[in-house]
Amino acid sequence: MRYMTLVCLFFSATSHIDSLSASAEESDASGIALFDAIDQGDVKVQFIAMNARQANVLIRNESDRPLTLKMPKAIAAVPVLGQFGQNQNLNQNAGGGGTNQGVGGGFDMRNGRGAGNQQGFQNGQGFQNGQGFGIMRIPPGKVRKLKATTVCLEHGKPDPIPRVAYRMIPLETFTDDPIILELCQKLGAGHIPQKIAQAIAWHQANDLSWTQLADLHQMQSLYRGNIKFFSTKDLNSAKTHHASMLAGNSVPPSLSSVTASSSQGSRAIPETRVARKINQPADD
Repeated sequence: MRYMTLVCLFFSATSHIDSLSASAEESDASGIALFDAIDQGDVKVQFIAMNARQANVLIRNESDRPLTLKMPKAIAAVPVLGQFGQNQNLNQNAGGGGTNQGVGGGFDMRNGRGAGNQQGFQNGQGFQNGQGFGIMRIPPGKVRKLKATTVCLEHGKPDPIPRVAYRMIPLETFTDDPIILELCQKLGAGHIPQKIAQAIAWHQANDLSWTQLADLHQMQSLYRGNIKFFSTKDLNSAKTHHASMLAGNSVPPSLSSVTASSSQGSRAIPETRVARKINQPADD
């Protein structure tokens, strides 16, 4: 009788272990959200902002098993020293010090783009977008490299550069503006050019009027003359995309941005709105 009890206990324990293993395998097969994997310590992510337009993202599997990661539709990244709100002045001039601009965007998930077929996230090799999100598979101990297309979200601060450390965060923790969320998703999916997306981002997030954007210079040179940051064609396209997103999100144009008063002049830069979410006190 005791022998039969021990046998039953053995098979019961074995069955429980098999059930747990099957559950873990099923979880791996269905995938885990990237930021959940980061929080659990399964992956480490290094976000390298190459410039205002592009970043390299290195994702390392720190676990002892293959991981199937569900990639977010959009992301944000903030300078490490500025991520907890130490720098409260969100309206600094481009050469005036302080932290660099926070950025938003998305992973380049288009076929044939990114870091190459050998990386394991192209069509048929682990990176798909058939269910509304990207899927990336990483063997244990391996590193995958992704490219992210980005826009700056805090006009007036210095542009991102590689030597400034950034931390990648969910875009929703940086801003809850539905226009910016949609914009970054479209940017990552390749549905809108980066230059046009940047104009929309500064207009929507930082309250720059279309006139102010038209007056921005990318380069001022005595020899080559002033080179505009945005062409008339860029801004016309940006206005069209922006109006479409406003209509799709039921946002009245009068609330989408605040036009600077004439007393400020065309160069005046209003206070940014988009980054207040990560810098505001917890009890606000």
